[in-house]
Order: sequence, then structure tokens, then C-alpha cells
Amino acid sequence: MNGKLESNAALKTQLDAASTAAATSGGAQDWYARLAKFLQDVKAGVPAKLQDADFLRRLWDENPVAATGMGSVKMAPALQDADFKSWFAAEVAKPLPSEPAEAEAHLTALYNGLRDRLKDLCGRTPRLKLNRVLCALYPEHFTTVADPGKLLYLHKEMGGAGNDHPVRAHKAIRSRIDEVLGPVDGSNQLELVRRMCLPWMVFDRISEDSAPDGTSDPSAHASALKPLPATLRRKGLTSMKGGFQTLLGYLPELSEGVSRDEFAEIIKQSNPELAPGSLPTCINVVSREFDLCKHDGDAYRLSARGINLLETQDPDEFADHLLTKILGVDHVLKTLEKSPQVKSFLISMLQKVHPGWTTGFAPSSLLGWLVSLDLIAISDKKLFSLTERGKRWAELVTWEPQSLPKPAETVAEVKTEVSEVATIPSFAELWTRLSGLITGKLVLEQSLVAQLHAGLWFHPVRHFAVLTGISGSGKTQLAQKYALALCNQTETDHDRVLVIPVQPGWYDPAPLLGYVNPIQESSYRSAPFLDLLLRAAEDPERPYVAILDEMNLSHPEQYLAPVLSAMETREELNLHQFGEGSTPIPGRVPYPANLAIIGTLNMDETTHGLSDKVLDRAYTLEFWNISVQDFPGWKSSTLAPELKEKTQAVLTKLVEALEPVRLHFGWRTIDDVLSYLTFHAALSATQDAALDNVIYAKVLPKLRGERSNKFQQALIDAHKVLAEHGLTRCCKKVKSLQDDLEATGSARFWR
Repeated sequence: MNGKLESNAALKTQLDAASTAAATSGGAQDWYARLAKFLQDVKAGVPAKLQDADFLRRLWDENPVAATGMGSVKMAPALQDADFKSWFAAEVAKPLPSEPAEAEAHLTALYNGLRDRLKDLCGRTPRLKLNRVLCALYPEHFTTVADPGKLLYLHKEMGGAGNDHPVRAHKAIRSRIDEVLGPVDGSNQLELVRRMCLPWMVFDRISEDSAPDGTSDPSAHASALKPLPATLRRKGLTSMKGGFQTLLGYLPELSEGVSRDEFAEIIKQSNPELAPGSLPTCINVVSREFDLCKHDGDAYRLSARGINLLETQDPDEFADHLLTKILGVDHVLKTLEKSPQVKSFLISMLQKVHPGWTTGFAPSSLLGWLVSLDLIAISDKKLFSLTERGKRWAELVTWEPQSLPKPAETVAEVKTEVSEVATIPSFAELWTRLSGLITGKLVLEQSLVAQLHAGLWFHPVRHFAVLTGISGSGKTQLAQKYALALCNQTETDHDRVLVIPVQPGWYDPAPLLGYVNPIQESSYRSAPFLDLLLRAAEDPERPYVAILDEMNLSHPEQYLAPVLSAMETREELNLHQFGEGSTPIPGRVPYPANLAIIGTLNMDETTHGLSDKVLDRAYTLEFWNISVQDFPGWKSSTLAPELKEKTQAVLTKLVEALEPVRLHFGWRTIDDVLSYLTFHAALSATQDAALDNVIYAKVLPKLRGERSNKFQQALIDAHKVLAEHGLTRCCKKVKSLQDDLEATGSARFWR
């Protein structure tokens, strides 16, 4: 599989963007200065100070190349060992060969020697510290990406092999960047530092879990972990047969990437008794709950965390993730740090952490994972206590674990309060308004509109619906017409309805809620969604609607995070901390209970799935069932009756053939086919190839899939339909897809 940065053009785009962002980032500039000073001190101390205690402590424990965070390993046993210090001083004092291959071999041997000796002396290999020490000693050959998993993730994205040695990965990354940007002047300390830091900034840009601007400073990340608030955490961990060992078993298969069907088959093989409906849940456990893989294009492949775990097989790779992002883990560890407890006590405690856990199922699942990860153990007396690993993790929890707030009032009480504020029309009135807006080729089922209306407004504050299904099925049209009818506005005169096309690359709330102007730091740059939200807050008696079109082109849980939390907790949205009157945008805004959000999404390889955080707050409607016969455009079509009948028959049968694998098409495609045929009829009296060509252009390009009985049958059925109606060009294309599927296990129109 090709990496995102394998081409020089793609890499240069990211390098230029990272460099530009860093140029205006105070954090990046401060990092450069601290690192440049540190490198000067290290260079001056080698070899004279290589056995000096203060110099070694600073080199290994206070190194600004990168922070170690939860990966910190106590270095005292090694730094107090005379044999290790002598060996280390002697090895570092050796001159580095000038020939590139010999230099790589020398650094690889040094890396391996450090790894083996430190593991024996410290009990665990301090892999992050090892990388940053070598970076400080040999800045021309290493990068500041000290985490091995992140290093290899970036290396693979740039076309490298996933099993390369870290020294080779560092060297390859530096070489690729030098190839694209030109070599850096080694005598210019600041330029050298910038080149060392650039790989981290590129990783920061392409990593889904990192800041999108590429300006973060990994050395500024405090060693103490930073926990997410309880409201933003994932609610527990889903039970999985085999626990940690099962996760380990998936990693080798995921190393080179697998399709979703292949991933499901791997899970099925590990647990043959698993119901088919549980396979997506298991995929979610691996990818989202434990952050071991990412959905990248057509494939799932290891994340940086997964790469690290594949090498170490060590549950400690999960420490930062589980302690800061999973609700309840920190509570259990801090509770058992005080004293052992019986299971019933821990379950009761966790039910107080999350009032929604009304049974012991979710707490028991969480405890089961902590046992599997060797964090807690149960004694013969049925008491849970911390293991040695659990004690280390508990020491990392430097905060007071938070619980979810209890509902301050009943839903009925809130509904009464809100109903006195926002006036929502009855459904009968809404349908009357909507009927007046429906024109042309749009048909809306009354039952579907009723479902959307009820799904949006049954909750007192959380008015959020998601419309999902195939492209061109009328989702956006339904959302727009409904919103206009709800607000009693027209197509040309509406200030309470806003359509927002979501863009790829929305990694934070700025596109919706605005941001502090980076040029004029005392001003705040607003956004259309924020403007609508502010109008809604000032006008609580009338409904307002925001439509997020194709909302899963980016991760909604990232750009919608503050909004999702505010609609759940009814807390204020915090925008900035400027003084009153310094900007027209208020610093804090109460989330308006009269604002409805409707998201539309298409599910294909260009989009992202929705996390539980989003799904828990949204009412979901699906648009998969398409009736070709009911398309209103047939009545107004001027096509010759024979061609119209043939077209209708072909499209109907193709929908039936492709629907089992959800590759069928919506009314937009039907309309395009009819429009093309009508236009073509005016150009030429010969219509023999027109239907063949337009089906080829508008239907077949979406055909893609991996080998499965359903997909194979869909291609067979589609080919049969096309052959029956004499569409020879389409038949030939579908036959080539069948051949590809047989030969390679996958098929797609574009190849």
C-alpha cells in the first residue's frame, strides 16, 4: 500500500505547510532555541563529560529533543553503573565513519547495544529516551520523532518498510526531506535544528490524534499526562474474548494493512462463535477503544501505538490512552492504590462515576480488561488489588479522577422549561408548509419527515439528527426543505437556516466556532455556524437549523467536540478569554436549546465512520431503499416511450442487483441518466449507444469491493442485466471487474 507521502510532491506540500505554520508559532520557535542551546552544550561535553553525573542526567532525563510522557523509565540504575558509563563513554567517543553505510552500521550497533544494556539494568528499555539521546549526540543523522511507533508510522507513510530498524528510519526520513528541500548547512545550528524538528511537525499534521497545524512542540508536553474531562471520554471498554492476548494476535495481520472484510474474517477466525453482527463492534474495539489501527483508504493498518505494541508486546503502551481517554480506569487504579476491594464495591463505585451504568455489565467489562492487561489481580479471598504494573500506572494519575454529572432535573421538567422558550410548529402545520416547498423531482415521504421531526425534538436540548445512506438519495434536500418549513422561511429569504459544506481536514472546532486571529491576537475570527448559534441564543423563542452537509468528510467528534459536550451537559461554550468589549464575540455562550443540527453523510472509502460519542447524541435515519419506479422525473421526461421503458427497466434491475452490497444509486443518478439521454436525443437520431454510455459513466464507476459471495453475485447479476439489454460496453467493463476479482481478490472501476 502506498503511503500518503511517498511522492515528492505530496511530501513537499506537507513540509511547506509545516514550515509555514512553525514560522508563526511561538511554541515552535521556543523549542528551536532550547534545542539549539542544548545541542551546543552536548557537543561541548563530548567526550570530556561523558562520565560526569550531571551531564549524563541532563542528557538522559532533561533532554528537550522530545518529552517522554508516560514512557519515562527510571535511568538511575544505568547512570549509577560504572561498567555502563565506561562502555557508553567509550562508544560515543569513537569517531563516526564518514562513509554513509558504515556510519549507519556504527549507529545501529550503538543503538542495539544501548537497548540491550539498558533493558538489563533498568528492567525495561527506555526507547523514547534512547532515541532522543542519539538525536542529541548525532543531530545530522536523527530526527526529533523519538517514539518508535510514530517514527515507523511516518517512515511507512514516506514509502519505507514497516520492519526497518529505527536508525534506518531516521536516516531515510532525513534523506527524503533533504532530497525534496535540499541539504541543510550543518554549520548553521538553527537550520540544523529546524531540519531535525521538521519530521515531527509533518507527523503532527498527518496524525489524526494530533494538532492539525503542525506547530506543536513534543518537548513541551509535560511528563505528567493530561486527562480529558469525563464528559469527553469513551464510556468504558467493550468486552472481548481473550482480552489482551486477542489484541496481540491481530497485530501481525494489520501490519501491512487489511480490508474491512479481511479484518472481519481475522476476528471471526479468532472467535468462530462470534455472531456476524458483533464483528463491527470488535473492529471498533481494536481501532477506537484501544487505538491500535487506523482506517486508511480501503484498509485498516497499524497506528503508531499498534506499531509499538507489535514490537514490545507490553501493555504499558496503552497507559497514556486508557488513563486519559477511557472513563473509569483512573478511578479503579486510584481506589485500589489505597486498599484492595471486592468486585461489588468497585462496580458500585463505577456506577457512581457513570450514572448511566445502571447494571454491572459495563463496569465488569472494564475490570476484566484491567485484569487482562495485568493492572489488577484477584486474590483467593476475591479481593482485587494492584499489580506492580498497576502501581506504576496509578502513580501516573496526578489528577483527581472526574465523574459524569448526575442529571440535575428530570427530562419532563426540562421539557416543560424549554417548551416555554422555543415554539415548534405542530407536525400538521409543518407538513403543510413543507408541501408548499416540494417542487420538481423531489418526493418526501410523510412518515420519513415525521420521523425526522420527532427525532430532532424529543429531547429538551439535544436536537441533533444524522441522515445517512447512498449519495443522491435526497438527504440534503430533505434537510433543507424541512429546515425551511420548520422556520417558516423561503428558499431566497432565510436567516435561521444555514447549510455548511464540511471540508476534509477539519481537525478542530475552528471552522465552526471561529478562532483567535493569529495576526491580531486581541481579535476573534468568527464563523458562519457561530454567527447562527449567537443569533439563536439571542432569539430563544424561534427554532434555528444548521445543516452539516457531508459531515463525515472529517471526524465529527473532533470538529464538533465542544458542541457535542455542550448539548449534553448544557454548559457554556468557551470561545476565548479576552476582556469584555475587546471583541464583539462573547467569551462564553450558553448552548441554545432552540438550535437544531442536521448532518448528512455518505458512507464510502473517502469518508469517516461516526464514533460512539457522535452516535450517542444523534438520531439516525438511513436512506438506502431506492424505488426507481417512484422517481417523479419519469412523468415529465420527453424520451421516446421505447427508450424510456428500456431505461427504467435497466435502472430498476441494476438497483436490485447492486443493493445487497450497497452499491446501488440514488435519484440524482437517475435524473442524470434521463437528462443525458434527453440532451443526446436532440443531438443525434441514433440512440443505440447512448444508454450504454451513460450507464457506463454514471453507474459503473462506483463499483468496487473485495472478494465475497455477495459482491461476486452482485457483479454476476449486474452483468446479466446489462447483457439482457444489449449494453455491450458496460458488459465488457463488468466482465473485467469479475476477472480482477478472481485474479487479485479485489475489483474497482478505477485501476
